[in-house]
Amino acid sequence: MSKKSESAPLRRKLLADEPKSYELPPEALRWCRPSEQNPLNYRSCDKNGKFNKIPFMAGLTNGLKMLLLMVIESYERNECFFVSEEHNHLLIREDKSQQLSTFIGRYFEHIGLSKHDSWVKLAVEEDRVQDMQWEEVWNKMEKRRIHGDLHNITSLSYHNLESTILKKVMLDRMWRLQPHVRDGACQSLESHGLKDEYMAFSVRRGDKGTEGFNFTKPEEYIEAAEQKVIEHFGGVVPKIFVAADDCESLKEFRALRPDWVFESECDQSAGHNGFILAEMKQWTLEETDEHYRKFFVELIGLAGAKFYIGVAYTNVAWWVTYMRLHRWSHLFLDTHTQSALDRW
Repeated sequence: MSKKSESAPLRRKLLADEPKSYELPPEALRWCRPSEQNPLNYRSCDKNGKFNKIPFMAGLTNGLKMLLLMVIESYERNECFFVSEEHNHLLIREDKSQQLSTFIGRYFEHIGLSKHDSWVKLAVEEDRVQDMQWEEVWNKMEKRRIHGDLHNITSLSYHNLESTILKKVMLDRMWRLQPHVRDGACQSLESHGLKDEYMAFSVRRGDKGTEGFNFTKPEEYIEAAEQKVIEHFGGVVPKIFVAADDCESLKEFRALRPDWVFESECDQSAGHNGFILAEMKQWTLEETDEHYRKFFVELIGLAGAKFYIGVAYTNVAWWVTYMRLHRWSHLFLDTHTQSALDRW
């Protein structure tokens, strides 16, 4: 059909389906368009064998981390799987009218077979469903897929694939924001004027203090940044994108270096003084959507930076590590960076 013969509604649909373009560095643009990798085929498994029921719960990036490892395990064993959110703390609200029915379905493209799929229903009827446990894929280093190990996944034609590469590839094929969520996040990130190479800081406070972690001082970020500016930015301080659950940290950075340019969603979104998971149950749907709008902007912003400085005591660091392309482009201020990456 020629463009002249296309109807106006069809032309509008074709334009709507085209990925939007943003003035962002290539590393960020990777997450602002559909993946160049083929999405996972969730029917590439033995439909007559065991089915895995994979739990998705806890904090978001912790839940995603374990979900990714269990998906890899399922493909390695050639077992079909579906994701269960029945114990997902992210859904629960004191006001039932503000409760989410699904977290994945609200923000992400579908992961795994639907629980309503005919294959899954038959597996349930025939008692072929097994509950996967987090301990299966975390307590054993070979299941955690630590750096340097090699893996074979016959159903995906992966042979002797190194762990870090495997997790990066599988994350890219499994986890994608829904197009409208992705476009909203990328539009917000673009508004910060990050079209050139930039640095990123990740700050996590909130309920991590109750878990026994000592918060990294803002001076430590600044000192590390000064060194990395020399090593990776030719001595010229770039814009610094700050992803923070506690927006007081942005004020602290600006007070320490008033001549540097710090960009952050904290300037667009008020009231963030440290994320506390237990407080989510009091949120409205509007507050939930706003929190995760900010969070997805920050994930893509961290993934898109030329160099990223953060802390390893948050699972955000784990997830962003596998969104990013290069191991050399990280620095964790609370631990030895390469040792942490090797254990992941």
